[in-house]
Formats: sequence, C-alpha cells, structure tokens
Amino acid sequence: MGSLLRTSLMPSPSRPSGSSPPTGAAHRRQARFWDGRYRADPTFFGDEASPFLDWVLSALRGREAGPRWVELGSGYGRDISELRRRGYSVRGVDVSTVGTSLARRAGLPVVRGHAVEFLSGLGTRSVNVVFSNLFLNMEFSRADHERIFSEVHRVLVPGGFHAYSVRSVSDRWCGRGKRLAPDTYDLSPDGPVLHFFSRTYARSLRRGRFRCLRSWEGLEPGGGFPVRVLYVLERKSPPPSE
Repeated sequence: MGSLLRTSLMPSPSRPSGSSPPTGAAHRRQARFWDGRYRADPTFFGDEASPFLDWVLSALRGREAGPRWVELGSGYGRDISELRRRGYSVRGVDVSTVGTSLARRAGLPVVRGHAVEFLSGLGTRSVNVVFSNLFLNMEFSRADHERIFSEVHRVLVPGGFHAYSVRSVSDRWCGRGKRLAPDTYDLSPDGPVLHFFSRTYARSLRRGRFRCLRSWEGLEPGGGFPVRVLYVLERKSPPPSE
C-alpha cells in the first residue's frame, strides 16, 4: 500500500463555467483521499521541488518562457515555492482543503477549487506557462481532459507553454484494481482512481492546439519508489488564420 500512496500523486478538479462541475462522488473521493494524505503527513511528497519541475526548467532554458505561471494540482506548494524562489509569479489550484491550507500558511497563492473553473476565471492570453505534476492522472474522463486542454490553450499567451507529467500506461499499477474506463482504474483501498496516459492519448489531446517540443518516458528519478511517467512539454499553436 505504501508504495502506491507515495507515488499516486496529485489532486483533481474539473468543468467549465456554465456546466456542472464534478462535485459528486469523484470530487469527494479525491478531496477525501488527499486531505487524508496531507493530514497524516504535511510534507507527503517532500520539501524539495519535484523531478518533473527540474526537467521542465531544463527544457525551457533559453526559450524565454515568461514570468506568469499557473500550477494545476499544486498540493501544499512545493513546486510553487521553488518557482517563486526563482522569481516567477505563480498561482496554484488544488482540490484538497488541507493541502491548500498548508500552502496558504506558507504564504503561497493557492486556492481550493476545480481546475477548469479556476482557469475560466483567468484572462485570455494571460499566462506564460501552465504546469501540472501528476495531476491529469486523477479521476478525469476524456471529456474532462478536453475541457482542461481547451482552457489551458485559451489562457496561454501566443507561444505559451503547457508542461505536464502523468503516470504512463507502462507503470506497474496500470491494470490493477477495478477498470472504470480505458486506462482508468479504481485502486482503492490502496489509492485513488488513476487515469494512465499513453503517448497516443497524449497526442490526441494535443490535436492542433499544441505542438510537442519535448517528451520523456521512463522511471522517474529520485524518490523511494519506482514510478513510470510520461513528461510532456508542448507549445501553444496559433489558429490557422494567424
């Protein structure tokens, strides 16, 4: 159980204004799970920046990413802390009451809520980078992912960056538990519902909205447990008319 809990990462949200957000069973499950984890261990993922953030900052070197970042599924804010230390202006959103309280106590600009609703409150072309670490793996349907990617594209400036990490379909936990949808499994009582990503699925979500700049798949470095991940850095594509 411990290995899954330590590696099943990052919280949840989801639907645009004007439609009903998932405040039902899926939302409650995610909130309860992460509240429990952070209540038991306020630094559940450690104090240092994630390996994924290190990868993103390296991949962005020389690309002039810009100062305004948003993190989806920011938890208690370990990556936001590092980004702010480096001089970036960062805001975060997370489903966990406990996680966001810990972040705010540390002086970090994190709110509790749904990712799409949070993004819908941001101005069009107002953000340089949208970042998420093992967040899109949560209990999201294909329709939820489409909404998230659409809103990410809207809020990014022309040429802005979308960086995300996800658990890969080659991860050893993919296929365990109860299958709920393609590549989506309920791993309780050991963990939350997880939606694992293939490269094909990631490419299908990109479709005309983003151009992939770099990706990497393999065992995530660092940490005490082996997690097979897919890292993606993509850039906002302009509409055909531009």
